[in-house]
Amino acid sequence: MVRETRHLWVGNLPENVREEKIIEHFKRYGRVESVKVLPKRGSEGGVAAFVDFVDIKSAQKAHNAINKMGDRDLRTDYNEPGTIPSAARGLDDTLSLGSRGRDVSGFTRAAGGVVYGPPTSLHSRDGRYERRLDG
Repeated sequence: MVRETRHLWVGNLPENVREEKIIEHFKRYGRVESVKVLPKRGSEGGVAAFVDFVDIKSAQKAHNAINKMGDRDLRTDYNEPGTIPSAARGLDDTLSLGSRGRDVSGFTRAAGGVVYGPPTSLHSRDGRYERRLDG
């Protein structure tokens, strides 16, 4: 489960959506601090954006609500700046890491594209992921 934050990733937005339209939609849940529309990834689906609220309660309300924009059902996921939201993992990745505007230093680029997941140092000898609570 992703830790709840005041930052949301919003997916399946209509093409050509503007930041103002996203702010207008999400301000019903609380004050929106910022919106960053991401370039479209692949030929299917919609556009995604990062929506940052002023407080976590507003983000919780928005995440727990059913959100529609036009005929599209929007998807939301909590996002910690510097990470790739779990809802976005596994999607066609034609966007370079450097153009995302967020720190993605925990992710690496492999010959076949971007590798999402914990750094190699957090894997055990047999390749399984070890969750370390000591930092």
